[in-house]
Amino acid sequence: MDQAFLRVASQIMVLFFIMTAGYAARKAAVLEPSTVKGLSRLLMNVSLPALIVTAMQFPFDTEVLASSIQIIIISILAYIGIISFSYLYAKLSKEEPKRRDVIQFSLIFSNVTFMGFPVVNVIYGELGVFFAALYNMPFNLVLLTLGVAIMSRNAEGSGSRKGNIKKALMSPGIVALGIGFCLFVFSVTLPKPLHQAVEMLGNTTTPLAMIIIGALLGDVSLKSIPGDKSLYLLIFNRLFLMPLLAYIPLRLLGFEGMMLGIPVIIIAMPVGAVTGAFASLYDADDYLASKAVFITTLLSMITIPIWAMFL
Repeated sequence: MDQAFLRVASQIMVLFFIMTAGYAARKAAVLEPSTVKGLSRLLMNVSLPALIVTAMQFPFDTEVLASSIQIIIISILAYIGIISFSYLYAKLSKEEPKRRDVIQFSLIFSNVTFMGFPVVNVIYGELGVFFAALYNMPFNLVLLTLGVAIMSRNAEGSGSRKGNIKKALMSPGIVALGIGFCLFVFSVTLPKPLHQAVEMLGNTTTPLAMIIIGALLGDVSLKSIPGDKSLYLLIFNRLFLMPLLAYIPLRLLGFEGMMLGIPVIIIAMPVGAVTGAFASLYDADDYLASKAVFITTLLSMITIPIWAMFL
């Protein structure tokens, strides 16, 4: 158990080293704000779609069909609960609109793609990654529709929410999700050169996201973290309350193993790295987004291994 704790913690530390590189690059003026915004567009329109396609390159196996359907149902119900919780929280919040948007976004979207898959792989292996990819299917759809609507609703010239959702449905990420799902269902493997090219592009997602967050942190005064009460509450909800609200009913319903562990571990992930990229892209409070990603990722070095001990 101690070895598992250290393996999970070391995986998270890797992200911090990359984030530090982005921070140093911004402080040294290697990255300018306009460059960071350009990197955000590259992340959302190129590397993330590539990662989505490669994440679905798993052969369809009838022996795990029942478990696959089960994990998808759990995922859908989990996201319904999380989204409902976030809207209730936002409705009761007295925060300034752009801060409220970032907080709501942070409650819904954990760092599934960038940290969830590696951590699940450490704990459960390749089959766990397969189920995590299935669990993650609603994430991409919700991220590129509701996520865009939430983060851009107070941006200048962002248009109506209906317009934002319609635009998101035509985004490269949604197209990639459709392609990846079809490849998975029909067990189609991309030709090796094409697969390697898409995989290499997808592999840039994690370092690119961490560099963006690090660069945004270069403009953030971390001295403000101790006095930000809203951030404290977000940390508690993201790392403790929400995983607990998933763990209790799943355990009471008799779920165990990966059917229990994967939902809880993914929900227990820190604030998604894409939060900073989205906040930068849609002119939301990227200052708060960067702090939320930074501090929850730091604390998750302790909380994720602890959650893993109960699964």
